[in-house]
Amino acid sequence: MLPTKQSSDPQAKLDVGGSIRRSRLGQGLSLSKLATKSNVSKSNLSKVENNVISPTFEMIEKIAMGLGLSAVDLLSQSGESGDVLSFCRAGTGVKATEGHYEFEFLFTELQNRKMVPFVTTVLPKQTETFKRPASHGGEEFFFVLSGEVEFISAEESSSKMSVGDSVYFVSSVEHLVVNKGDEEARLLWVWLA
Repeated sequence: MLPTKQSSDPQAKLDVGGSIRRSRLGQGLSLSKLATKSNVSKSNLSKVENNVISPTFEMIEKIAMGLGLSAVDLLSQSGESGDVLSFCRAGTGVKATEGHYEFEFLFTELQNRKMVPFVTTVLPKQTETFKRPASHGGEEFFFVLSGEVEFISAEESSSKMSVGDSVYFVSSVEHLVVNKGDEEARLLWVWLA
């Protein structure tokens, strides 16, 4: 029988900044040195480490490469390193926000995972926070659990998506998900980093 692990802290917040700082200091790198290695400004690195700004997936990936880590490493909390059967109960994922997205990262206690599964809440009518479509490494899939969103990409200008719709794409394709409606939309999202 496989050992099991359950995520259990519904108040847990994702501390990417803390993970970056610990990794940077553990490698004896200054902010300036990591900025050069990752191609992320020293100012932005400092803001991320101090939780002043939330990094985009693109920024996480650049910083991880500068540290010689995977993006998954920075999106994981310290925890199990072996193969485990893990459960995540409703509402117990690790929370983070970025612009018009609220994330609940699932299974962050698993260290050697290849996937980053999360539930994304896309806030309604947040047009002032819309950014340009972003790209990064990996592959992604999301499934619309509730509400309606618009998937915007460089390949296809825009596609409206409703409950039950899904999309799979290579993350290097510029992409952005927006919600122009009146209610929140929830997506089950998986990033293979």
